Amino acid sequence: MKFNSNNTMMFILMNMSILMIMSSNNILYSWISMEINLFVFMPLISESKKMKDHPMKYFIIQSLSSSTMLMSILFNSFIDSPINSSIILMISMLMKSGMVPFHIWVPNLMYKLTWNMCLTISTIQKIPPTIIISQLTNFNLLIMPMVLSLTVGPLAALNQLSMKKIMAYSSISSSPWMISSLFISNQMFMLFLITYSMILLTIMVLFKKFNLNFINQMNSNNKNFNFTIIISSISLSGMPPTTGFTPKWMILSKMNEISMILSSTMIISSFMLTFVYLKMSKMLMMNNMMKKKNNKKNMFNNLFNIINLVGLPLTMILKST
Repeated sequence: MKFNSNNTMMFILMNMSILMIMSSNNILYSWISMEINLFVFMPLISESKKMKDHPMKYFIIQSLSSSTMLMSILFNSFIDSPINSSIILMISMLMKSGMVPFHIWVPNLMYKLTWNMCLTISTIQKIPPTIIISQLTNFNLLIMPMVLSLTVGPLAALNQLSMKKIMAYSSISSSPWMISSLFISNQMFMLFLITYSMILLTIMVLFKKFNLNFINQMNSNNKNFNFTIIISSISLSGMPPTTGFTPKWMILSKMNEISMILSSTMIISSFMLTFVYLKMSKMLMMNNMMKKKNNKKNMFNNLFNIINLVGLPLTMILKST
């Protein structure tokens, strides 16, 4: 995506709409903000030459979820029941965020998007439905969809060859972590979101730089690139001692007190994702052993390698405080 004046304005409006949702205490105001977010995001994803009917499919799905949300608000006002027990509202937000069983559109859409838009839809665009789910839905109603998302995401990613589809299923499995962190505290949510976004930024920037779209293209003999991808992938799955482990460990320590089923599924999902990422980067590890190393320095790679490897010291500091 080229950031001309139009795209810059749309991107600013998109972030402003998210800030409006974060600062809102009115459900109708949140709904209007989500509609603004949808209309300013549509021109951004319509720029790709590969996108033909996919922007319209995305628009239909998002519009349907917004209409379902509005319908649930009207129903609950007529029957005078608590909004946090509305299954229709929960379904609308699951559809908007792309969680199981309403997740099919996510990999199909991300497969056609640029890496910049894949990053946006995996991070920034997840914030509005996550906030509304945490504010208006009972946590007990969400346990089953979150368990399914944690399970289906890694399993579906196992047989994928497209890097974008693997990242899409990884995004689906990260949604329960994001929702759980917001149920715990706003600070926990911000910590997880920032950490997850930084790691995903590292991976997707490198994929874009080297024009990698499929697993069989992962045959670089650049030592710094290989090491950064491997470490970032392990960090994204939440394995110690990487930085991605710190927020997941903090979320798990609280989830054990709320739902043992969900916390156990989170651990199993992280192990499955680790296997997916190691499978994705196995060609890079083989190249490190079989090919001549390229020792050209790259400050970007070195910086993010340092960030990804401070997980254990950061965990010890947070634990001591």
